[in-house]
Amino acid sequence: MTATVAAATVMLPHRAYAVGMTADSARGQWKKVSPALDDLLQNWSTEKWAEAVGGGDVIRTELGRMGTSSPLFQIEKAIKELRDSEYVDDFIEFQESADEFEDALLQADSLANSSNLKTGSGSQTPPAVFIERSRAEVVKMQSIAKKMDAMVK
Repeated sequence: MTATVAAATVMLPHRAYAVGMTADSARGQWKKVSPALDDLLQNWSTEKWAEAVGGGDVIRTELGRMGTSSPLFQIEKAIKELRDSEYVDDFIEFQESADEFEDALLQADSLANSSNLKTGSGSQTPPAVFIERSRAEVVKMQSIAKKMDAMVK
């Protein structure tokens, strides 16, 4: 006797990603992003972070990729909630900007993480190079965030 197992695919509504997040809380979180990026850039310390072991983790923490204290922690969820809310009039323009913002965030995080890695015995790229490249991505994020701020009522 053989047992038959039925596989079921459950389709959740596109808003099921952020349990507990409301449009109001997403808006509140988003409004803290530009000031957080301004503060990060104002206090940027390539030399200090390049010398420290794991110095790129300072950047990653501020970008919300390590720990939960940054306003950028789970910002993708807030962006998705905002996108579908009454706080955003132009869904398409907001989503296109959000895609650019998230791409820059991922790139900044990856570069900051790369500054922590030491592999191989050959010539290596110094951590300061990755930290400065990460800074360039954070500058992009800041510019995009200000554009998105204007789209959020």
